[in-house]
Amino acid sequence: METQKVKWYREHLDDNLENLIHEDNILNFDAQCVRKKSNISKSYDIYKFDNLNFNPKLLLNDIPNVSPKLKTLLDKIEKLDKEDMKKHGKLFKHFIFSDIKSNSAGIKLIASAMLAKKYNLGYIAEPLHGAAKTSDENSKQSNDSTPISSPVAKPAETDDKKKNKKKFKKIELLSDADLLKTTQNNFYLLTSVGLYDQNITVAMKKHILSTFNKRPDNINGELCRFILMDSGFKEGIDLFDIKYVHIFEPSVVSADQKQVIGRGTRTCGQKGLKFHPSRGWPLHVFVYDLSIPEKLQPSMMGAKTAIELYLKAMNMDVRLLNFAHELEKTSVFGSVDYELNKNIHSFSIPNDEDEEELPPGSEFIYGGTKEPKVRLKIREGPPIVLPSKPPTENNIILPNGIILAAQPTKRLGFHDLRKHIREHFADFAWDNVKMENLCANKTTGGAGDVIKYTPTQDFIRHYFTPQNPVKGLLLHHSVGTGKTCSAIAASTSSFEKQGYTILWVTRTTLKSDIWKNMFEQVCNEDIREKIVNHGLVIPEDNKKRIRLVSKAWRIRPMSYKQFSNLVSKQNSFYKTLVKINGDIDPLRKTLLIIDEAHKLYGGGDLSTIERPDMSALHQSLMNSYQVSGADSVKLLLMTATPVTQDPMELIKLINLCKLPDEQMPTEFTEFSNKYLDEQGNFTEKGKDQYLEDIAGHISYLNREKDARQFAQPIIQHIDVPITENIEDIEKFDKKEVRRYMESDITDLKKKIEENNKALQTEVDEIDTNSFNYLYKKCDGIEEPQRNNCEKIVRQNIKDLVNEAKADVDKIKKDIKDLREELKNKNLLKRTNMSAIADNMDNLSNEYDKYKGSLYYNLKSKCGKTIKSTSQLKEKIKEHPTVVLFDKQIDAYNNRITELQNNLKHDMNNYKNRIKQIRLLLKTDLNDLEKNVVRMTIKQEQKTMKHLMKEKTKETTVAIDDIKKSIKKTQKKRDKKYKTIRNTVKQIIRDEKSEVKQEQNNEKKLRKTLRKTGEYTEFNDERIKKLVDTYSNLIDKDLAEMDKREMEAALEKKEAKEEKQREKEQEKLERRATKKAEKEREKEAKKQSKQDAKIADREARKTKKNKK
Repeated sequence: METQKVKWYREHLDDNLENLIHEDNILNFDAQCVRKKSNISKSYDIYKFDNLNFNPKLLLNDIPNVSPKLKTLLDKIEKLDKEDMKKHGKLFKHFIFSDIKSNSAGIKLIASAMLAKKYNLGYIAEPLHGAAKTSDENSKQSNDSTPISSPVAKPAETDDKKKNKKKFKKIELLSDADLLKTTQNNFYLLTSVGLYDQNITVAMKKHILSTFNKRPDNINGELCRFILMDSGFKEGIDLFDIKYVHIFEPSVVSADQKQVIGRGTRTCGQKGLKFHPSRGWPLHVFVYDLSIPEKLQPSMMGAKTAIELYLKAMNMDVRLLNFAHELEKTSVFGSVDYELNKNIHSFSIPNDEDEEELPPGSEFIYGGTKEPKVRLKIREGPPIVLPSKPPTENNIILPNGIILAAQPTKRLGFHDLRKHIREHFADFAWDNVKMENLCANKTTGGAGDVIKYTPTQDFIRHYFTPQNPVKGLLLHHSVGTGKTCSAIAASTSSFEKQGYTILWVTRTTLKSDIWKNMFEQVCNEDIREKIVNHGLVIPEDNKKRIRLVSKAWRIRPMSYKQFSNLVSKQNSFYKTLVKINGDIDPLRKTLLIIDEAHKLYGGGDLSTIERPDMSALHQSLMNSYQVSGADSVKLLLMTATPVTQDPMELIKLINLCKLPDEQMPTEFTEFSNKYLDEQGNFTEKGKDQYLEDIAGHISYLNREKDARQFAQPIIQHIDVPITENIEDIEKFDKKEVRRYMESDITDLKKKIEENNKALQTEVDEIDTNSFNYLYKKCDGIEEPQRNNCEKIVRQNIKDLVNEAKADVDKIKKDIKDLREELKNKNLLKRTNMSAIADNMDNLSNEYDKYKGSLYYNLKSKCGKTIKSTSQLKEKIKEHPTVVLFDKQIDAYNNRITELQNNLKHDMNNYKNRIKQIRLLLKTDLNDLEKNVVRMTIKQEQKTMKHLMKEKTKETTVAIDDIKKSIKKTQKKRDKKYKTIRNTVKQIIRDEKSEVKQEQNNEKKLRKTLRKTGEYTEFNDERIKKLVDTYSNLIDKDLAEMDKREMEAALEKKEAKEEKQREKEQEKLERRATKKAEKEREKEAKKQSKQDAKIADREARKTKKNKK
């Protein structure tokens, strides 16, 4: 049986079984948890100001531990206020923003802290009679010193839990007189998650913004100095005269940060404050984040900051983020009014010796390039812009006298369009600018204020007309530049006059904002003409105001969802359009204006109810373009940030403006293949093609750098340490200390493993016989020299083996030392773990405080170590038992879907039944019959409500039972997986044992063959190097031996010759001596004879004389 199992594994699994079962420990973080926990570690009802158990004293006491960023924010506000009083003698307004929509971790947390710091909220809601605190929370409140981890402190209910019954009365706004009692100490809160059991109404929002923006009553925050809001209010909000912006979490994309800062950089939004002649109005922006110490970064995915951890947890494609910058840069260059707006885009603030000193790391967001100083030309003339050029035969003159420049018959390419703009629209270029306060004499506004168009607004209304062949235009204009006015001016200058219906689509909360530019700061050409030429006075009554607009505006502004329903033929707006244009193309001769267009594809913060059906919208536009041709719908998209998360959102928006056969790829991979290189940058060919594709579809205006009318943000990033005391972590955190220790232990184990591998080589099987083949170097050498040669080879082989063994001994010594170090590390680890356990017991109060710290909760609540999915899990899906389990699970899931569909079907039937009964009320019934119908409806509703409740309960119970069965089956499946995995492990062990036995046999055989010289190859690089080294040494020694022998022979020969020479010399010397002796004897004889002769003569002479 076991053999059959192994056979199945062999047939179905890969050869490399170890890779098949390999699993890594992966540190994973929940992104949303990281986002919230970065603000506060834990939340309790006592931290919530709109909870009856709110305890401000305890909140202030806990803030340093549970929310370091919040403490830094509060300290920063106090520091700024103190410095302002010292330097300016007055205080300034602050805008505080949190991206998180939450009852506990977002802007409401900051509001609670503000109240705890004795700031005053600008509205109140009294508790209802009978509302009471919970007993558990009362226990905590009675003891302000209770640590945050106290058992009596129950964490706040999550946002997903059912809401409790209302405990507060209706919110009441404080009057100006009440606010002045606590002047410059008041704040307003705008939150989209509700407070005091209710939501902020539109009327409340208007009153709050009106009070905050009052001039001159609230320029320095006399009535309200702080305004707090979350991401539900970051758009469609104007904030005047603020000096400071506090962003509580770094934005994921720059577009979001621009939106937030943009609330405080409206046109002349700071004119109530002092204008600096060279810097304008600086707007100080503080972005708060958590910094992670280097020692803790490995346990935080290597992140240095909380925002980096958040991005890593989101697993964002960095290549896509890089492409976003490239795309925006190229799109800006390709904008239709690129050359017209150059002057305003290149405007820069001159240097000033008195320029404010910035903190380290600040960014002064001015930008631009330096231009020669020129005089600013101010356009003169009446509010109604007159024709810029005299009429020509190609120009179009509308009934209202406006002359439209000639338009081409088809959409032009990039270069041709540039030329066309230069020839026909040059008068709409921005003039050269100089630094000055353009808000000094600006009126405060009011009903019927005819504003003067900017060059861009004037260009848009002349360029984007029914005669323009482009189907749509994207207004990518920065915040506060008058996009709404541009759209109204364009629609009323030409489209309205030529019989177009105007559809205005925006967020539900912004639908009424259009009327501000219609009746207050007037951009409607028809109303402007009546004001200027006929003395029209705008009435205060809204109904009378509405009568002033033409029938082109008969369909009032609608939300994205309402427009989706329109194009899906599901509401009355659709019926109205059909009456106007017919059902073949309801959008025929319609100007569709969509505000906040980035919400179409990037509206992640839109509710499900508000989110548009983009497939239906795209289809309806393409249908109109194809069916109605020149009279098709025209589309005007408006946004300051076309890209919110995915850069492909911009491509999708542009596609809405293009004909079906001109659509660009909307998937990043496909788009990359056509336009980009491997790094995500445009290729030369791709860039040229992209500029051709977008030609005429984008208008770009960015007045963020125009310090004459806009505040200039100075961004400072404030990194708050996630913990002030790492020693506490080492004192209480077993996981972190274990990670410290195990990182060292892992390194040691790795070194031991590497050294063991180094031993498992041919080094271990060599001896002096392994290199007998080296004796071949002595072949051909005769005795006695051969004996010397073999002696040299033998000595070198011995040295080679000794050196190789010395390496082995060193490795073994290293392994021994490493094992000893590993033993000490493990001992230290156990000691530290034991010490931490003792600390938990002996320092319980400190430990409880540590468990409440932000670091602990961020790591323990948001982080989780998971096993990577091994390849085995995919392979075993084919196993018969596993296949059976999977089928059972699929069947259970299908049953759940069936039950859910049945419940949904029953609910729909119930709704349809009620709907059918309601239709009876529209028939010709008398009052009695109608009352009967109404009673029947009530009874049916009551009955069906009960039945549906029972049905829902029954379905829920059934689904819960099925889910339990699924869990049981999954457990069995997991158990089977473990069994299979263990079997595979055993197979691996058996294979390793077999491989080891084979290696030992091969080792013995190689050793024998090396001894006989039949096998001389080595695979080990170290041995190869040693053999080469000692082989060269042998050759060198043999060469030296030959040299010595040759020198010895030569010396012997020379000695013999020298001896022979000495013998010859001795012989010659003997001969010479003998000859000399003979000569001397001969001379002696001769001399003797002479002496005898002389003596004889003398004797004879003497004898003669005697005589």
